[in-house]
Amino acid sequence: MYDWWVLVHIVGVLGFMFTHGVSGAMALRLRHERDPDKIRILLQVSSSSTGLFYLSIVILLAGGIVAGFQGHWWGQGWIWTALAVLLATMAFMYALAAPYYKRIRTVMKMEDAGSVAVGQEEIDAVMRSGHPLLIVWVGILSLAFIAYLMVLKPY
Repeated sequence: MYDWWVLVHIVGVLGFMFTHGVSGAMALRLRHERDPDKIRILLQVSSSSTGLFYLSIVILLAGGIVAGFQGHWWGQGWIWTALAVLLATMAFMYALAAPYYKRIRTVMKMEDAGSVAVGQEEIDAVMRSGHPLLIVWVGILSLAFIAYLMVLKPY
């Protein structure tokens, strides 16, 4: 039964990678986009993957937690570290990414409504932010470290 729960965990990881890959690619492309219509489309594409992203997280966690009990891993430090890194990364991403994308969406809504307060300069300023690169790098490094912990089980 352990192997089946590991499979559930891996399916959750794959779903997470697929859905979050959409957001990561969008974030990197968004930095270079200045056309308001294209920015809106990129934001919509990213938002469309959110539901599956959260479902994947639940599957990933459920499979990993149950497999951790069945494999008697909860006495090992690597599994606790992996879980802590995942949760800390999620908190970091939410704290950094949510306000950033909310700001972009607000600027786009104001621009769409024809607000004179939003011009190309404001759009450029929001799009030039280094937030997307930081978000992507933290995500990549966190996932690589978690993979290291799960495969090599160093402690």
